[in-house]
Amino acid sequence: MLTVDELRPFFLSAWGPDTCDPHDLASWHPGNPARGQCGPTALVVQDLLGGDLVCGEVHQDGVRLGFHWWNRLPDGTDADLTAGQFRPGEVVTGGVVRHRPAGPLGRCRGQYALLRHRVLSGMGEGGGEDRPGLPTRIAVVALTSPDGSVLLRLRAQDAAAEPGQWGLPGGHVEAGETPAEAAVRELAEETGLSAELRPLWQDLRPDLTGDAPAVELHAFAGEIDAGVPEDAQARLVPADELPNVDLSPTTAAVLHYLRTLRT
Repeated sequence: MLTVDELRPFFLSAWGPDTCDPHDLASWHPGNPARGQCGPTALVVQDLLGGDLVCGEVHQDGVRLGFHWWNRLPDGTDADLTAGQFRPGEVVTGGVVRHRPAGPLGRCRGQYALLRHRVLSGMGEGGGEDRPGLPTRIAVVALTSPDGSVLLRLRAQDAAAEPGQWGLPGGHVEAGETPAEAAVRELAEETGLSAELRPLWQDLRPDLTGDAPAVELHAFAGEIDAGVPEDAQARLVPADELPNVDLSPTTAAVLHYLRTLRT
């Protein structure tokens, strides 16, 4: 069995904005890759090494900022792969053993699944990249308003990829379509909206569904200045509320890239 120190480089190479808890996404950057990674990381470490999950509170100047997770190994020692994420003045207090919930996670389930896939693939224990065939092509749309709000849709609980999380309008690129055509079509089908779209980002991402060796992501951006019809599955989320939304990993990656272009 690997030790914590032997596991560390696999996690370091696997962390990204798409495995970060959305609560910390705005402060994640390559110079601090462990930022916001504690929850998914603790779960994957438990998968690999066993033991318990431990949760403490993060305080700054006496105000609670959030929670921090780490591991208590079967031999009773504590292991915290993300302890280096904290900024000056941020202090972790307490530490209570928490039982892992049964069934799917209530938040960050996609981040956990993606991190687990990357770590195991890095360890040589399987990965979709070995499957034959062509990547699945996906087109998504980051539609924003002048105040920075983002149009999000709630993915179905039984969706094959990133179920139950908030994502961007989009879907598969159909045969004979270009990604740009697919983005326009998906936006209209899912929201009834049309907008002038521009290419934003292209990325080759893991396919966790088992259907293809990878996902070829095509992200497009556009702006809206009119009202958006909202319902239980779609809403325009203000920028300052995004940290509290259970964003899908793909959405987090696209929004992180979009923010880096604006700063």
